[in-house]
Amino acid sequence: MKRRRLRECLRDERGSSIIEALLALLLLALVVGVGVQGFAYAQARSVAIAAAQDGAAAAASNGPSAGIARARQVLEAGGGAARELMPSIAEDAATVTVTVQGHALELFPLSILLPAIRTSATLPLEQYPADEQALTR
Repeated sequence: MKRRRLRECLRDERGSSIIEALLALLLLALVVGVGVQGFAYAQARSVAIAAAQDGAAAAASNGPSAGIARARQVLEAGGGAARELMPSIAEDAATVTVTVQGHALELFPLSILLPAIRTSATLPLEQYPADEQALTR
């Protein structure tokens, strides 16, 4: 008698729709969370690229300190997405390179899945012939 009653209880599907709905809601929340994290990564990468390009353009014409200052301005304008990004600059005889690197804002602990952001822009230095430099002074 007890076995038969137990078997009937196990076959009864009352309440299973609540569990299915909760599982579907959990899956939906996971998809939305991963999508938002992906958007945050893409936004931080876009801001990093813009900061490197603007910094390189400023450094090519006005010197390394102007390049770093411009890259920092762009990163600040990027808001919270660029909070973990830092610019650096390298200059040789003919070119200047601005590198922006760091991590995107992590909404969830997905650092294993999200690579670090590292982007750079290189431009030739603006150099004037000696006779033109004498005219500008």
